[in-house]
Parts: sequence; structure tokens; C-alpha cells
Amino acid sequence: MQSFSFKDAYTVKVNKISPSSQNKHLTFIVLPAIGVPIKKYEKLIIGLKNNGYSVIYADYPCCGENTPQISKDHDYDYADLLQYFIPNLIESCDTQNFVLLGHSLGGHLASLYALKNNTPIVVIASGNIHYKNWSLTGRAKILSAVLLFKALTKTYGFFPGYKIGFGYREAKSLMNNWCHTVLTGNYSFSGIELKKNEIKSLFINIKDDQFSPLKSTKKLAGMFHHHVLEQIELPSHLKGNRHSIWLKSPDQIIKVIDNTIKNYPI
Repeated sequence: MQSFSFKDAYTVKVNKISPSSQNKHLTFIVLPAIGVPIKKYEKLIIGLKNNGYSVIYADYPCCGENTPQISKDHDYDYADLLQYFIPNLIESCDTQNFVLLGHSLGGHLASLYALKNNTPIVVIASGNIHYKNWSLTGRAKILSAVLLFKALTKTYGFFPGYKIGFGYREAKSLMNNWCHTVLTGNYSFSGIELKKNEIKSLFINIKDDQFSPLKSTKKLAGMFHHHVLEQIELPSHLKGNRHSIWLKSPDQIIKVIDNTIKNYPI
């Protein structure tokens, strides 16, 4: 296992897995959702490996197996992850070709990084989280969430998502960025110019995902001229939140990724 120092302050453990035959010469770098430890992506990671891809994966700083845990004294934001987290993961690649694979928050980060660095991306269950990209009922819910998130973050000095079932212990500045995008629809805090580019990108929307409706996914995908947008419907036996329950049975997602790469080689 490798590791790197995030902002010269926190150690991040990096995991790598490769197939016995690396004939595809392509590495996926997995960027997880808020509050979802990277171990929850095990089936996705193994599935990608079994389809001939190498995979690099890590928890965000101070999350999952990385210590210390997020607190009022340990903080970072989107820009920090774009500058100090993703580039270090890329440095761990053994192949010249790689794809950023982001879920939810990871999809935001992958998209922003790709706009600046022309990196191919796969984005799953993610979108522009501006409140206007929800239905009227959804708008009320997400705006109420912003009020609650801001209050909790101000009180604790970090976001105690474990208290309300959204995330775990999340960085204050990261969550303030998240709330900013809900209210404005922009990513001005990232320091990245939102200019459309030609990079190859795949966006996978999950039907009935209340955390990432189709309109929000279309809005995020719209930043890329040559994006592929696929909507899938999860099988009925998968019960629970559509946004993350697919991690328990990711074969459908992997098939879409593999087929898209075969049709649009990277």
C-alpha cells in the first residue's frame, strides 16, 4: 500500500489493484461520495478488475481508514481536493491512460478536474446540485437541508452527518462549498474556469435517484461537448436509496462503462 501527504498535514493511504492480464492498459481512479468509505466500493472495484481494468482507490483525507478524523481542527475544501488529492492519486498510476470515476461528490470533483486538465471521466449518480434542478418538492427539501447543514456545521465546527444520516464526519469548508452550489449552481470557489471542453465523458444517471435527478445530471454533463449520458433503472430486488444502493450490485453500472469504452476508446 502506498501513501502520500495531503497538504503536508494528513497521510492518505492509496490502494491499487490490477488484473492478471493488463491488455486494456487503462486505470480507473475512484472518487467516492460524501461519507461513503472506499471499502463500500469493493464490488465495483473487483468488478472493474475482473473486466480487465486497473483501479486506484482511496478514502478522502481524514475519512475512512485515514486519520485523524475530521474535526473542527481538520478542514479542507473542494479546491484542496482538486489540487492536492486527485493529482497524487494520478501519480500512483502504472498505466499511461486513466479515467477519473466519481460518484456523487466524486462526480463533482472529477468534472471540475477534467475541465482544467482534459482528463476522461465517468460520473455516476451525480449532477449539478443547484436547487433549481429539482422539482418543487425536491427544491424545498434541498433548501431545508442547506439550512440544517449550515447550522450544524457552525455549531460543531465540522459537519456531523452521522446525526442526520447524510455523510459521516465531513469537513466544514467542503460542506460550505456544497451548500454554495445548491444555492447558486456555480463552483466559483474551485478556482476553475467553467469552459466547455472536448474531453470524453460518460454520465450515468439512475432512475428515481432523489439525490441526483436527471435534470441535475444533464446540467453537469452539459459542461462537456462530447458527453455520453445513460440512464439506467436498477433491478427491483435492490431496495433502498437509489443514490448508493447500486454499490451492492454494480454489474449493471460496470457493463455500461465497459460498453461505452469499447465504443468510444480512451
